[in-house]
Amino acid sequence: MIRRILVPVDGSEHSFKAIDFASTLAQPNDATVYLLHVAKIEEIPKALLDYMRSEGAKENPYAFYLQIAEDRVLIPAEDEARRKGIKNIEKTCLQGDPAEEIINFAKENEFDLIILGSRGLGSVKSLTMGSVTTKVCHAADRTCVIVRKSILDDKKILAVDDEPDVLETLEELLPMCEVATTSTFEEAKKLLETKKFDLAIFDIMGVNGYELLKIAKEKKITSVMLTTHALRPREAVKSHEKGASYYIPWDGMAQITSFLTDILEAKDKGRNTLGRWAGRWAERLGYYFEGAFGYE
Repeated sequence: MIRRILVPVDGSEHSFKAIDFASTLAQPNDATVYLLHVAKIEEIPKALLDYMRSEGAKENPYAFYLQIAEDRVLIPAEDEARRKGIKNIEKTCLQGDPAEEIINFAKENEFDLIILGSRGLGSVKSLTMGSVTTKVCHAADRTCVIVRKSILDDKKILAVDDEPDVLETLEELLPMCEVATTSTFEEAKKLLETKKFDLAIFDIMGVNGYELLKIAKEKKITSVMLTTHALRPREAVKSHEKGASYYIPWDGMAQITSFLTDILEAKDKGRNTLGRWAGRWAERLGYYFEGAFGYE
């Protein structure tokens, strides 16, 4: 039975995914989850020393640094663990080489399982989980589980819509991506011509979306059409014919991660995304046309 789970954290989305996975094991086993952050302090930043002097702080600079790391990494991780329903939580902040400290801490405290994110880019950039994860899994004398990132993680996406609320919603729905937003055709055209994107999301009506789709197609950027207007099958067909991988009505925007995942998974497997698109699109959005508008 799993009773003690160690989750190294660094403030990144990847370590939050590890917490999420830990919750699925901790709850049915009433296990305790230990959150461990290791600060690799090689040199105290000058800005921190200046701040301590200005505030008249008398603490040891390294202890002060560790307290900041705990406030910025461990406390948010604990909050996330509680949101995920984990009841028994312990947390510790250590200083040293991240991989070595994790391995030693796990051995000394006899954990049943170590759950690690595949990599991390935490707000305290002292722990990079990619190499750390590899070292821990090779050297630890207990079971390790690596929680892989999703296919959308770190993807660069351009979102273009003339309604600021839509752009804000897309940013909120895609926190794992790097989302660039604009509300004008001119700026979108410039971004497409000067920046690299993995995906693009275009409004149809307000920003000359079909013209942007044409540019994106030339740049081999996978594109999705998103619209609050003209919700008709003929628009979906037109988008499809012009090279879009999906056509998403505003009412279906909440499923954007599922749609984009479909596209990238098909692309990774060398499948025709347009062929794959038809079945899943009909399954997820067909009722919009049939129920709200009737087929044309």
